[in-house]
Amino acid sequence: MKQYLSADTIDLVYSGHNYFDLLENMIDQSNEVIHVQTYIFNTDSTGLKITDALKRAAKRHVKIFVLIDAFGSLAFSKDVQKELEECGIKFRRFAPLFSSESIYFGRRLHHKIIVCDKNIALTGGINIADKYNHTEREEPWLDYAVQTKGKACEFLHLLCEELFNRKKPGILRKWEKITQTVSQSDHLIRFRRNDWIRRKNEIHKSYVEEIIKAKECITIVASYFLPGLTLRKLLAEASSRGVKVNILLAGKSDSDSVRLAESYLYDFYLRNNITLFEWTNTVMHGKAMIVDNRWATIGSYNLNFLSHYISIELNTDVIDKAFVKEFSDHLHDITTNFCRKVDLETPFKKKQWFTQVKMWLAYNFFRTLMNLTVTRKRHRN
Repeated sequence: MKQYLSADTIDLVYSGHNYFDLLENMIDQSNEVIHVQTYIFNTDSTGLKITDALKRAAKRHVKIFVLIDAFGSLAFSKDVQKELEECGIKFRRFAPLFSSESIYFGRRLHHKIIVCDKNIALTGGINIADKYNHTEREEPWLDYAVQTKGKACEFLHLLCEELFNRKKPGILRKWEKITQTVSQSDHLIRFRRNDWIRRKNEIHKSYVEEIIKAKECITIVASYFLPGLTLRKLLAEASSRGVKVNILLAGKSDSDSVRLAESYLYDFYLRNNITLFEWTNTVMHGKAMIVDNRWATIGSYNLNFLSHYISIELNTDVIDKAFVKEFSDHLHDITTNFCRKVDLETPFKKKQWFTQVKMWLAYNFFRTLMNLTVTRKRHRN
């Protein structure tokens, strides 16, 4: 989506009960058609709660299409899949092994979209699984989503329809040509895609454009944070011209190797007066950025080569004063009261040679992996 459209409402959504209660309510209130597309859909207690809601909707004769990633949702129960299909729900796995979709090595369906009746949608980084929800055992992973209401959601419906049915690109371009763009509104929305195979590089462009325009402050929420040379340079330049740059990183991660590789770059950020915080309460899975308290983006896009060159991603760009203020206040609260501020004396960063070697090895492992995976492409995400 190139231009911003007006939305009826745009609301910030948090992982946990907030997200899954909204999702279940959306499904229960739907009347015509539902698209669910996600990377991870587990048939644990959270996943079964959502599949039960989908079954109820199917009994009301709502048309339902579920597309899950074959790798990310490998554990999705075949028995539950059969139950859904027996209810009339169209169900498909994206890029299973030996399928035509798997010819592009590593290309995964990583976006998270639920859109109902072409008029209400949830987009962001939250998968359907217990680890993103409140359970008796633990708090949810830290993540975010956007609930959008209005005609702009038709874009997401068409995108999901195109992917589910393996349609050739073109429908969305036609839709954008006939849809009136809006320059003045309290609630402006733009859905941005990254899909290198389809030559879509929109999310990366949004990050670059907004960092260049930043005048006062940039706050980034970044899990699996391995930005390329271009973004690192832009962040350093923003800091040098007086922009306050804050980055919220994962103090706990589900990938120790990525965590080590991320830490290898801490010296670069700190020496360029970029402030780092680590969320340590739970695993941090969010992907977002706020610029000058006027613009925000939230989605599935990680600032690393996998999201840039390989996976199918979607972010929601928002210009909405109330939305951005709520998100900015929330991030200020958690970085001030619930995060560890990183400096060169942080225990994890003390210059013990063994730790330094492990970080160097992890970082160069991922750079080598990137070079092998993305042939003849420079790592500039």
